[in-house]
Order: sequence, then C-alpha cells, then structure tokens
Amino acid sequence: MKEGGLTTTKIEAGKFLAQCGECGRWQEVNPKGQRTQDYFEVWEADFRCCERNQTAIFTQEKDYLDFH
Repeated sequence: MKEGGLTTTKIEAGKFLAQCGECGRWQEVNPKGQRTQDYFEVWEADFRCCERNQTAIFTQEKDYLDFH
C-alpha cells in the first residue's frame, strides 16, 4: 500500500523499475496481479524504500489484440 503520490515507473530490458517517491532511487520490483484490458496489460508491485510502503503500477500497450 502506497503512502503518498504517484510512483514513477519504467520497463527497461524486460525489468520492471520503480522510483522511490521519497529519495528518488530506482529499484527493480516484481509485479504481480496482471490485469488485461482490450489494448493494455497492467501489473502492480508493492515495494518498500525509505521506511515507506509504496505501490508501482505498470501499463504497457499490447502488441496483439485480445478479443474473445
């Protein structure tokens, strides 16, 4: 659970990175609970830095369409 504003995230070379909202340090996280929408995939990762629980949300456009 996050204790503040939005966490900055990025995906580089297959790694999910989250930036601490307090100190600005980037760290690799392991997202869980992937949700899919028609055009996007969404992952969420909880992490701790600077004695704060934080949440990082990653959204990536699909390179395929998921129609059922």
